Amino acid sequence: MNFKVKLVISIIIFGILLGAAIQALFYYVFPQYYPNWYEGILLFFLILESLILIYVESASNKVTSRQMLNTYMLTKVVKVFAALIFVGAYAIIVKENIKSFVLIFMVFYLLFLGFEAFLFLKIEKRLKKKQQ
Repeated sequence: MNFKVKLVISIIIFGILLGAAIQALFYYVFPQYYPNWYEGILLFFLILESLILIYVESASNKVTSRQMLNTYMLTKVVKVFAALIFVGAYAIIVKENIKSFVLIFMVFYLLFLGFEAFLFLKIEKRLKKKQQ
């Protein structure tokens, strides 16, 4: 199996398991904080993270390790802007439970950020192995 496919599969499995655990927690334990667009938040992160991983892995084949830092920074900027647009769209369109939505969104953002960093380390190790 292709390395890029393994990365995408790992982010999807992580997202589905994490999403199910968080959904159960908020739906049964804290139902007052369960937002309307919960599945939309999870889908947003699954798609965005998959695209980011595909881009970074593709870039790692073409650039030096110094240029990879710029690639990582670019993905962070894109992720922040995409997040702001998504949350802003929710606030403008839905206008309900905005605090709950942002709370769940930030939980997902931070957890996916940590897993993304782990996968970026895997990409870096693979890049160094190729260069030797």
